[in-house]
Amino acid sequence: MHEGAYHLDRATVALPASGLPAPVVSYLTRARCWRLERPYTYAEDGLRITVPAGFHFDLASVPRPFWWLIAPFELSVAAPLLHDFLYRYAGRPPAGSVEPPRSFSREEADRLFRRVMEREGVPGWRRAAAFWAVRAFGGRVFGRAGPC
Repeated sequence: MHEGAYHLDRATVALPASGLPAPVVSYLTRARCWRLERPYTYAEDGLRITVPAGFHFDLASVPRPFWWLIAPFELSVAAPLLHDFLYRYAGRPPAGSVEPPRSFSREEADRLFRRVMEREGVPGWRRAAAFWAVRAFGGRVFGRAGPC
């Protein structure tokens, strides 16, 4: 496939059924990762998580041979963005990113991932598959710098 087919520059990306604001992202073809172009804030039950502009993330780490079942972009953009942000910092994001200030266990980050997918209208079977995949395999990357 032509490299330009993967190009997204400062695009608002949302699922049609989503009840959340859409992140503005660019896809960096050479690095094969996404960059958040504007700060993104997620709020629920008095909690606010703000991911700063410039944050790089890989969307969803679904191995390419499984894209026939679940492609990374079918799990929303906001859910993997927030999940990658919390994982990058081992559940302790930089000061000012979370209000009220708190940290997240890996399990809490994974549960947030599932809740955000639900709010975005991701079908239940995809949410379940993604949730159990991060529960099973996410431990090895929790707190490590991402691939981008």
